[in-house]
Amino acid sequence: MTSGSTELAALLDAWFAGWTALRSYRTSFNTGYHSALRLDRSGDWEYFISDPAPADFAVLAAKVAEDDNRAMCVLGPDIHRYVRQAHAAGLGMLSASEQMMAVRMETQDNQDPFLGDPDLTLQVDRMGGRRAASTCQARFSGTIARGRLVLASGKVAIYGDYAVFDQIETHAAHRRQGYGRLLMQSLAARAKEYPVTTGLLLASTDGQRLYTKMGWSSVSAVTVLVPRARLEQDMARA
Repeated sequence: MTSGSTELAALLDAWFAGWTALRSYRTSFNTGYHSALRLDRSGDWEYFISDPAPADFAVLAAKVAEDDNRAMCVLGPDIHRYVRQAHAAGLGMLSASEQMMAVRMETQDNQDPFLGDPDLTLQVDRMGGRRAASTCQARFSGTIARGRLVLASGKVAIYGDYAVFDQIETHAAHRRQGYGRLLMQSLAARAKEYPVTTGLLLASTDGQRLYTKMGWSSVSAVTVLVPRARLEQDMARA
């Protein structure tokens, strides 16, 4: 395994620990790979692997092909190879638009932002206790609201040296007004109360633009592969 592959595998370990703790997903490593039970989405297992060798890819792809509701998320640069191998295993590409992104936490603010609007409220709360946070030291959820209307919300988990951000969302009618940035600043400030060095998240295309402006960098593409029967069902519904 190359040094780049080793680093990507370490980032996947940290991100997976924080992401599953924030969403309270049941996890399993019985296959030798990271897997999360997505009861809130597919109702089945979603598997994660970083820059796999062909043999490892084939083993996991065969596991995913056992049920149409399963998915395989591959972190790594060789998207064309992953798709070719997926086709050979009866899978197809659902998406390749997400990116794992990272930032050096020393570059992020260590204080809550100034909202500049007396009608806005910012609240960050600790989620559950230590046991509820699984392997994470702490988890926090945050909101920016005007009255009862939540303008932006998100979460961060502390896992060793890492701050894992997730579900950063802005109300559809209030996007591109800076609320997502303000919320990220607040969550980062809370995370920096711990000895974290690196921030991690998975970003959609829209999110990538915001995070890049805040100093984040893309680490790896995320290729999502599912059984071809599922793709056909989705196309039939469209």
